[in-house]
Amino acid sequence: MKNRTITIFNKIGALLILLALLNSCTDVIDVNVPNAGARLVIDASIKWQKGTSGETQTIHLRESTAYFDKNPDVPVTGAEVTVTKQNDGSIVVFADQNNGSYTATDFVPELNASYTLEILYNGNSYTATETMIAAPDINRIEQSLEGSDDDAEIQLQVFFDDPGAVENYYLGEFIPSNLPIPSLAVISDEFTDGNENFIENDNENYVAGATIDINLYGISKRYYDYLNIFIQQSGSDENGPFPTTPVQLKGNCTNVNDPKEEVLGFFRLGEFDTTSYTIEQQ
Repeated sequence: MKNRTITIFNKIGALLILLALLNSCTDVIDVNVPNAGARLVIDASIKWQKGTSGETQTIHLRESTAYFDKNPDVPVTGAEVTVTKQNDGSIVVFADQNNGSYTATDFVPELNASYTLEILYNGNSYTATETMIAAPDINRIEQSLEGSDDDAEIQLQVFFDDPGAVENYYLGEFIPSNLPIPSLAVISDEFTDGNENFIENDNENYVAGATIDINLYGISKRYYDYLNIFIQQSGSDENGPFPTTPVQLKGNCTNVNDPKEEVLGFFRLGEFDTTSYTIEQQ
């Protein structure tokens, strides 16, 4: 009995020492993240749905906040926002809605036409130029099951015809009714030029009966490259054991007065075809 008692107290003592050591390792470490100040964030996506006039368009502006700031990005108001069509010089004014949104109801989209965005804000002029890219028609949607057991996930493939003899780039936007965030996928026609192509989306959280709204856009090569980096760095793209090294995500908007200023976001124009698909029981 004596030996057992000694053993118990030895164990209690060792446990107390271990707890003391663990407690000494719980000091809070303050990470000093450099704050270079607010950045203008430009969400200027001109989206023209097939079969519509495309005359109503909205551009969103905001200023970024510090990394650990609990407040959301600040809406930008008081800016002057215009988009100019280069082939005829026509200018569309986007009216300030006083909430970070700027809306036009007289936009005239034209495929393959170049447009220039100009934003006047805080004494600076921000510009970007892009081309309105055509989108193909969606032919059909196919559903399959990828993987097995616990690793199985539903895969959707969106088929369309790729025009031949020209470089094409595409964005697929998948908006599920049962999930809060849409999924994005991009492809080029590098190996499928002039043939039927498809863009796919894999998701383990798709369930039977859920409706997926699918938008297929034509996009420029520059926006394709931008989205490729964005998708990889956001974790939406599986890179296996060799993830992509993070790089600066640079858009196409520039401060004319200070070209060195880091401006976030992108100005792009694209036609899109849209459809909905209901997930079937596998």
